[in-house]
This record gives sequence, C-alpha cells and structure tokens, in this order.
Amino acid sequence: MTLLHQIQGVLERTYASTGVNLEEFVIGRQRCVELSARAGPEIREMSGEGITFLRVANGQLRLAIYYHPAIIARLEQRHPLAILDEQNIRSLIVFIEEVSHAVHATLFFLEKRGDLASEEFLCNLELQAKVDVYLALKLITATLVRSRRLHKKYQAWIRRCVFQRDFQGYHQARLRRRYGATSRLGLRLVKY
Repeated sequence: MTLLHQIQGVLERTYASTGVNLEEFVIGRQRCVELSARAGPEIREMSGEGITFLRVANGQLRLAIYYHPAIIARLEQRHPLAILDEQNIRSLIVFIEEVSHAVHATLFFLEKRGDLASEEFLCNLELQAKVDVYLALKLITATLVRSRRLHKKYQAWIRRCVFQRDFQGYHQARLRRRYGATSRLGLRLVKY
C-alpha cells in the first residue's frame, strides 16, 4: 500500500469516502506546466513542491495532483512511517496537504455545496488541510514512539512545523491573508 493510499484512507475514514483512487490523479512535470499555464497568474505564487488542480467542466470534477520529484525522493529516502525528522517532515507536510485538498474538494463537489473557485472555499480547504496535517503527523509520531500520549516536545515540534511558516513572501495580498489566517486559525483550533 502506498503512502498516498494510506493517507487517503485515514482521511476518508475520518470524514467520508470519495469513491475515487487519488493515485490515478497524480501527474508529472509536463502536465503540471500545462495546467499551470491554464490556471492563471495566481498559480505562479503557489509552491512548486505540491499543487492540487481543481476545475469543474461539463458537470464533472477535474482533479490533478502534482508532487515535485524532490518531495517524492525525500519521502522515499526517509520513509516517514519509519522515521520522521527535520529531513523529511516538510516533504510529508506538502504530501498530506495535497491529499487533504483532493479529498475535501471531492467531497465538497459530491455534496454540491458550492463554488470550488470561491475564496471562502479555498480558505476552508487550506484550513482543513492544516488541521488534517497536524492530526496525521500526531498519529504518525505516536506510532513511531509507540505511545498514544505524545511527549510535549513532539507536539510542540509538530505545531511549529505545520503552523509557523512565513507567508509574507506572497506578492498578492489575498494569498498572504489566506495562508496567514489559515495558519493562525488552525493553530488556535488544535490548541483548543
């Protein structure tokens, strides 16, 4: 079972089944370049490490997930289910975020809850991904240290890695607000 399949399984057991195998939607570099060109100027500010493309066409959800080869290489070299440390945690965060985006966008679409391109949906998607990443990392870390009660230093490390990133580098104020707010809200939520 692949890491993507395992993460998707955890998220679907937590929320609901999407009925799709997300492994079928992973794309390569060339397709990412093509979809990025269609996506518009905002995509240029997104991380090139992992991107989830979403679009509704002819009543169908079009979904694609891209991971930069360096992300996959780091996760293959230091498999996070065997060891989780400073060398692979950022890659795992990107990996889980994109799976979370795909799962929640699919569920949102299936439930016909609204516009996938709205700022409200995108903010909610980012916030949900932050929480999902945090909970998945806690689960993985607890498994690695063989304890359901994580030592406080592990919890603090996970929170720092997930929520304390600088989003001031975005040129678009909307992106700075979106990512900054979702980190602050996510941190408050998991502390609560």
